[in-house]
Amino acid sequence: MVFRHVLVPLDGSEFAERAITHAGRIARAFDSRVTLLQVLNGAHSRAGTGSKSIDWRLSCTQAESYLKSLADDPRLVDTQVEIRLTEGRPSDQIADFIRKNSVNLVIMTAWGAGAETEFPFGGTAHKVLVSTGVSYLIVRNGARSADAAAYKRILVPLDGSHKAELAAHVAIALDVEQRAEIRLYHVICEPIMPRRRPLTQAEISLRDQLIECNRRAAVGYLDQLREQFGNEHDVEIRIDCSKLPLESIADVCRRDKPDLMVMRAHGGSELNGWSGESILQSVLAKVDTPVLALQDGFGVHEQ
Repeated sequence: MVFRHVLVPLDGSEFAERAITHAGRIARAFDSRVTLLQVLNGAHSRAGTGSKSIDWRLSCTQAESYLKSLADDPRLVDTQVEIRLTEGRPSDQIADFIRKNSVNLVIMTAWGAGAETEFPFGGTAHKVLVSTGVSYLIVRNGARSADAAAYKRILVPLDGSHKAELAAHVAIALDVEQRAEIRLYHVICEPIMPRRRPLTQAEISLRDQLIECNRRAAVGYLDQLREQFGNEHDVEIRIDCSKLPLESIADVCRRDKPDLMVMRAHGGSELNGWSGESILQSVLAKVDTPVLALQDGFGVHEQ
């Protein structure tokens, strides 16, 4: 799986610039090209005569200078960087750029110049993610060792499906220095047994047997996956049991504080695992960990 083209939308705020650290790490791991994109408000770009106003031309010059300075940022060293400047509604322009330029991954901060709010992320980020289907990395406040050259701790939730395993391979590829702690994490779903009365001992025994059967299968599955990666990487496995898998994933993030969580987002109709919608609505609302979500739609190339 390769991220050939990484897009980093910027709005001139320091918060939005936090995405640059992740862009550099991913671009070096996958030999990707990075585009830094800024969208200017073009509502007042023209004077009454129809020509570009002086203020507008000045804004463009300042924005271009700003992007050029970021292109030389040490966090993007050894990467191919280009800058783009456009005008219009930010969410529309970013989505349009993604569709027209074969972007495989968009890296955005949850908020930009509008600052942090009580919502999981700002309107621009939400509109881009739900309208494009591209793989994305959302950066919030929880990036440990934000200025380090590589990730030190990566969490990879897995649901047992072949699709989800792609996230583990991406995590391994990101461990360029082979010094990261990579945790493969699986949550066994506790069987739902609706009753109008307490469970009988026989029913409890049946439930526990099913959980133990699934636990043994999960251990074998994760051990086999870990063996594929050899001894070059520090790969650990962890298994929990819960009625709410996404809540358990969020709990692990809050407790272990990984530098990055990588997970595969299935389609909304998937019966096994989680959907792209549930990641947006649940996981991102509960954790500060940067989340790299690999979408089923365009933007994911498997080799």
